[in-house]
Amino acid sequence: MKLLKQLSITYKGELHNVKLVNFSVDLEEVIPLVPEGIKVRDFDGKAIISMVNVKLRHMRPTGLPKGLSFDYQHVAFRLLVEDGPLNDGENKGIFFLKSFTDKPMIVWGGNLMTNYRLTHAKITEKAAFRLEQGEHFIRYRLTDKPTPENEMLKSMIGAIDRAYAIEEGRLMKTAIQRENWPIQWVHCTDFETSFFKSARLLGAFEVREIIHYHWLPPVPVDGQS
Repeated sequence: MKLLKQLSITYKGELHNVKLVNFSVDLEEVIPLVPEGIKVRDFDGKAIISMVNVKLRHMRPTGLPKGLSFDYQHVAFRLLVEDGPLNDGENKGIFFLKSFTDKPMIVWGGNLMTNYRLTHAKITEKAAFRLEQGEHFIRYRLTDKPTPENEMLKSMIGAIDRAYAIEEGRLMKTAIQRENWPIQWVHCTDFETSFFKSARLLGAFEVREIIHYHWLPPVPVDGQS
């Protein structure tokens, strides 16, 4: 079944209502969750997780009409990894620690075809966002209140355009193509999670446009960008 993830299939779709909530965790808490061959970025003993919360629309393999597409809400813990040596010194990659959706069929199909590491969870969004999975939860609230800006954080998160995974002992890279990525600061409050004991909020972004993108098939890493 692992071979399905390596098929040369490009997916296309639209990203709606993108939210990026970023927080640090102690390195020692996440390193045991990462396979050998993927190096976590070290920020003075901390790792950074950029949680994406996005509504995926018109998702389909390239070439199929929109009538055969699917929609779902995707939430993922994206761990920043050290891949600068592969990209002329610039770090651009993440590793999916865990992803969530509230659609069981998407969990099944997604885990056959991708390295999202999808799991089922209860997701609610009213005045605030809350995701629950068993005894674990994560929640936050976004407002229009002015917030201090950290240009270094914005640059790091804005640069992400590829994900890494280990398949049969090989490092695989999946690249993302999009025309633009206009992330903007947004104020985040009431952040709390039980998924990570050491989680500390760093800041949040949102994208207020519909983003058209392509999710390329995974390829073995050969040392080239």
